[in-house]
Amino acid sequence: MYVVLSGSMEPALYTGSLAFVRQIEPADVAGGDIITFSSPNDPDRLTTHRVVGINEDNGLSFITRGDANEVNDPNPVAEEQLVGRVSGSIPYLGYVFGFAQTREGLFLLIFVPGLLILLFELRKLVLYMVETKKEKFNTAADREV
Repeated sequence: MYVVLSGSMEPALYTGSLAFVRQIEPADVAGGDIITFSSPNDPDRLTTHRVVGINEDNGLSFITRGDANEVNDPNPVAEEQLVGRVSGSIPYLGYVFGFAQTREGLFLLIFVPGLLILLFELRKLVLYMVETKKEKFNTAADREV
C-alpha cells in the first residue's frame, strides 16, 4: 500500500488516495497498466504512472507518463525498477495513514481509542462488582428473615 502524494495521476488516482500495489513479473506489464517504480538515483523514492509504451531494445523497459501530464517521463523505467502494478485504490484514505504516522495522529487514532476502551471496561468491572455485592447482601438478608 502506498499513499499518492501528487496529482500527476488524476483522475485515475487522486492525491491522498491509498494505492494497492501487487508485485508482478516485468514481462506481464502491458500498455495502459498503472505501475509503481523506484527512481534510478534513489531506490526509496517511488513513482506511480501509466505505461504508455514498452521498449524491448537492450532489455525490457517501460515508457511512462502521469495521466495529468502532457509529456512522457524523461527516463524509461528499467525492469529492475519495477515495484508492481496498481490493483486498486481508495480515495482519501492515504490522508488518514499519513496522519497516523504523526505524533498527533498516533495519539488521536491509537491512544485515545485505547483509553476509551480501557475506561469502558473498567466501568463494566465496577458495575459487575457493585452487582455482586448487592446479590451477596440480598442473599444474606434473605437468610436472616
